[in-house]
Amino acid sequence: MANDAAEGTQAEQPDGPSLSDIGLVGALARLLDEQMVKKEIKPRIDGPKIPLLKAYETGQSELVVRIGDDLIGRYRVNIAQPKVAVDPDNEEALNQYADEHGGIEVIIRRNPTWEEALLTHAKYDEDTGLIVDTRTGEAVPGLKYEKGGDPTGSLTWTWEQKDVGRKRLMRRYQDGALNHLLAETPELMAGPRPTAEDVQH
Repeated sequence: MANDAAEGTQAEQPDGPSLSDIGLVGALARLLDEQMVKKEIKPRIDGPKIPLLKAYETGQSELVVRIGDDLIGRYRVNIAQPKVAVDPDNEEALNQYADEHGGIEVIIRRNPTWEEALLTHAKYDEDTGLIVDTRTGEAVPGLKYEKGGDPTGSLTWTWEQKDVGRKRLMRRYQDGALNHLLAETPELMAGPRPTAEDVQH
C-alpha cells in the first residue's frame, strides 16, 4: 500500500480541486507563512493532509508538487515504524517479569528507565511470535508487536533541492501563474505580494 504513485497519476477529488492543486496551494501557504506569518494561511499549509491520507488508502503515499515542468517539492505520508510496546492487556505479566529482573521501583511500579532500555533491546521473533530481550535471550511477557506501516496521520513536506523549489514557486506566484487557484483562497492574496528578495531571507 505504501507504493509511491507515479507523478502523473495523482488522485483527483471529484467534488473539489484536485489533490495536485491542493498540494500546490499548501506549498504556497507554507512559503507565504515563512514570509508573513499570517493566521489565515495556517490552515492552507496542511490542506493536502486529508486528501493525501485518503489517497494513501488506494496506494499513493507521496504528492509531487509542480508547476508545469518546475518541480516545487513533495508531501510524503508519514508511516508508523514497527516497534515493540507495552501491551496494556497483559501488563501484569510484564510487572512480574520486571520484578524478577530488577525493573521494579520501590513504589511498586516498573522503572521507566528500565522499561525504556527493555523496549530498546526487545525484538520480535517472527518464527515463534515471542518478544525476546536480546540481552538475555529470554521471552518477555506483557509486550506486544506493532507491525507499523499504517499512516501516522501527519505529512512531511520537503522543498525541492532546499531553496530551489521555494524560489521557483515564488517566481511563479509573482508572475501570476497561480491566480486561477488563488481566486478560491483570498487569504493567500491579501496584502502585497512578496518580492524575490523576501524569499531569500
